[in-house]
Amino acid sequence: MRGAVTIIGLATALMTIAGCSDDPPATKKTPPPSAPSPTASTSPSQAEALATYRNLWTAATKAAATANAEDPELRKYAHDDALAYFVGSNLENKEKGVVVKGEPGISPRVVGETGDRVTLADCVDGSHWLKYRASDGKLADDVPGGHHQAEATVTRTTSGWRVTSLTIEGVGTC
Repeated sequence: MRGAVTIIGLATALMTIAGCSDDPPATKKTPPPSAPSPTASTSPSQAEALATYRNLWTAATKAAATANAEDPELRKYAHDDALAYFVGSNLENKEKGVVVKGEPGISPRVVGETGDRVTLADCVDGSHWLKYRASDGKLADDVPGGHHQAEATVTRTTSGWRVTSLTIEGVGTC
């Protein structure tokens, strides 16, 4: 049941990140997880997880610019709920005739590591990653982007490191 709730929440969150949502912004503010101490070194697993997360956002930005749910780069860096999140968002955008232009700002940090799983926290800045009508290139709405608290699980799979879950909170949560 948690997976179904997460996927629904993720689809709503992407619409919010891109500046378009019928739902009001989240009012619950959860403080971001504390970052590791500045002297903590990054393990090879953590470095791989961070690179995978950053590469996924690069792929997601490219796919969203054309609402391409089939972009193979998404599958190269995401799996499970995280892949469903980006694929579903692109399908919805395509159906609505919108694309997402610009670039999200990310600044992930490692907050945990257990075996083949690394947990990351981020404050995704969607201020410059907005929805536009594909037909004429004009803004699809007047909803500004904002900062969204995010948490991702990056897992070592048989195919390499993949972001397997991604939760993104509403505007103003970080």
